Amino acid sequence: MSGEEAPFVPFKEQPDLHTPAPYRAAQFTYPANLRLAFKDAQADKGKTLLGVAQGIPSVFVTKILASTKPDFIWMDVQHGIFDRLTLYDAIHAAQAHSEGKAAVIVRVPKHDEVSLVTALDAGASGIIIPDVESAQDVKDFIQKIYYAPIGKRSFSPWIFTPGVSDASLYPNDQFNIATANRHICVIPQVETVRGIENVDEIAAVPGIHGLMFGPGDYMISAGLPLKLGGEPHPTFIAAMTKLVTAAKTNGLALFGAAQTLDLVPVMIQQGYAGIAVAFDYWSLAGLVKDALNKGAEYVKQAVEAGSA
Repeated sequence: MSGEEAPFVPFKEQPDLHTPAPYRAAQFTYPANLRLAFKDAQADKGKTLLGVAQGIPSVFVTKILASTKPDFIWMDVQHGIFDRLTLYDAIHAAQAHSEGKAAVIVRVPKHDEVSLVTALDAGASGIIIPDVESAQDVKDFIQKIYYAPIGKRSFSPWIFTPGVSDASLYPNDQFNIATANRHICVIPQVETVRGIENVDEIAAVPGIHGLMFGPGDYMISAGLPLKLGGEPHPTFIAAMTKLVTAAKTNGLALFGAAQTLDLVPVMIQQGYAGIAVAFDYWSLAGLVKDALNKGAEYVKQAVEAGSA
């Protein structure tokens, strides 16, 4: 413009700068509509949700993961060493730094109500219940996850500020009670022989919208060799088939992690609506290992070139 400054265009008038986040809540501190996201993915494989599993208990790591704009971040409190404050802040960071695109799914220890309450109050969109072996396991959790009339979740006065953070997508929902009850997904994880035996009853419990298999724990429970990849054992295939069938019969979304990326096409064909395609621990270790191996190759080439 020959010395003239380019005209200022407000951010809101530049949609190319906005991250599409069709399932976000009115605010980043409330749960995204994971239920609708799963429903859309079940209807259209092209909308399969792809995300990352976080086991490193660090808000800084969450910000890095969220900046890639995944469809979800699965935070594992069962095996990751998250304290209460880190979990709370990480959930907020995931939604803020992804601009509302990343829903947060949290796997809480089965008998840890503190982690469950923390995840829900921070705005988690999905709760994975590990080691589910009966329909009653799920029913007990549902009472703690949903507000009345579905459950008995307690309302926290510290998750809103009157007149400041009470916006909602739904009418007459100043405190986002309807948002929580309509958006949150309960995802039982079945990972034992007994759990698979009861999977039809588990999948039929009202109030759940997803189902997850636990391959490692199932192999241990069934007395099978614990391994990644390779030809699966017939007992493992039968268990997995029974779980997938139960999910489809009850209209539930299948959720899980691809331990290797070559499993993604298979999982999509099986009907998975949400797939974790990366693990923070594994990805970091793999990145460093590859760099070290490549460096060692260069060292070897330099030595051979010098001796030639």
